[in-house]
Amino acid sequence: MIKRVTGQRQPLFNQKLQLLLLVLLVSNTILVGWMYHAFRLSFPGTAARLGYKQEVARDLADYNYRLASELGVLERSAVKEALAGFNYEVEVASSSDELTQIILTQGRRVQEIILREADAKLLDQVLAVINQDENVRKVDEITHLSVRISEKEVSTVPGGFLGPTTIYRIRQLIPQGRLTSDQVLEIDIVDGVGRRSVPYNPVEQLQVISVELDSIRLRLHELRVASGLAEMTGPGITVNLYDEVGGTTTTSIIHDADIRDVVNELFGSGALGISVGGQRLTVTSHIRCSGSLIKVNDKLITVNPVTIQAVGNPDLLISGLDIIRTSMELKRGIRFVIAPSDSIKLPAFTRTTQ
Repeated sequence: MIKRVTGQRQPLFNQKLQLLLLVLLVSNTILVGWMYHAFRLSFPGTAARLGYKQEVARDLADYNYRLASELGVLERSAVKEALAGFNYEVEVASSSDELTQIILTQGRRVQEIILREADAKLLDQVLAVINQDENVRKVDEITHLSVRISEKEVSTVPGGFLGPTTIYRIRQLIPQGRLTSDQVLEIDIVDGVGRRSVPYNPVEQLQVISVELDSIRLRLHELRVASGLAEMTGPGITVNLYDEVGGTTTTSIIHDADIRDVVNELFGSGALGISVGGQRLTVTSHIRCSGSLIKVNDKLITVNPVTIQAVGNPDLLISGLDIIRTSMELKRGIRFVIAPSDSIKLPAFTRTTQ
């Protein structure tokens, strides 16, 4: 009887063991799937990164708008142009790297303009108050007045020139916690009317020139990159064009016109820069056949495949090639191999001596 009972429980034990293994297998599958999903979320694709940075840029634009409104300079032309320019650059940005540059450079520049205009507005208001002072109105010869303004005090040189009421009214204009730095208002009073004067200060002049030079250098670099005279990096695609397998006829091989058609489609789809066979394209570039060979910028390039690289939104670039790709593959047997990439590096244009 003992042996029969043992023999009856053995299959039941096996069934429980199999059920436990099945549960573990399903649990592991779910866990692996969840970990894969979490991994994908931790490393978002190009489109996701661009969308996220666009949200950050729009939040920054909203903050700048509120800052300008709080400081009362929203209607100043310089501020309006800066805000509109930033919004436009954000909306037309086609890559994550381009948007990063806009946020870092243009975002800071907009805030600098807002604060600068707020300081200028304060000085204009102070000048208007000073021109109502009785002592100023009595001046009948050229007099120079220097007014230093800080959050704690208002002082003048010569001292005591302005009346107590005027000093009080100036203090009321000073925004607590908003003054970017101590302000000095230099005024020339002529026939009872004060006008702002700009004394020559070599140190300040050099600082202004240095800032302007940095801005010019940055803009020059951006123009060189956009024109093809400097390297360009960013997300994009690589396109390899192959002749028809075993093709010997004119229609079965790639010609210069085919490459130009592909390049035009890429530019039309928002490509920021393109290279063909390792040669960067500029406004003066040309692609032409020389017998059975192909030259770009007067340099021979490798064919079969012809390699074309473009920086821009990979999804838009690939979509833009759909029609021409389908036509050339079905009608002529020419093969397209397209690979998107998070980082494409286009070389700078170099002149040839050939």
